[in-house]
Amino acid sequence: MKENKKLETTNTEIVAQTPLTQITDNRREITELTDAEIKEIEKELEQYDKCMWRHLEQLQKFKHIGGEIPKDVPFTEYYAYIHQNFRNPKPRKEWTARDYKVEASRERRLMVAFAIRNNGYKEPLTDRQKRVVERVRNGTDFHVSFEKLWELLK
Repeated sequence: MKENKKLETTNTEIVAQTPLTQITDNRREITELTDAEIKEIEKELEQYDKCMWRHLEQLQKFKHIGGEIPKDVPFTEYYAYIHQNFRNPKPRKEWTARDYKVEASRERRLMVAFAIRNNGYKEPLTDRQKRVVERVRNGTDFHVSFEKLWELLK
């Protein structure tokens, strides 16, 4: 009689083995801008209320690669990990355009991590799910237009 052996894996191993389809992002990293460039951006943003959609839309011109989540963290725990470990410690009153972009990027990443957790991503993951999980893990900037967001979620 033939035994049906089940392949046992953890949800961290699957993510580590997944080849990531490269998506080119030519935007400048906001943390690499000089203080003079940030002041120029802030002057341009003065016409908008902070954290309103127009303000954040202007910041989409730049990217921010968030901190990488360690490979030993299960993908079902990404939301909690991002929430606990990637917060801006400064009071909001002191935030610059750079801080607002980093926060917007973090919030979009949290939205995707929330979808992973609550939409029942279960093993075995599909190739698409593996790509999305890996992009959340490696800090991909999801703070983009909704057209580009769908590309990141493919």
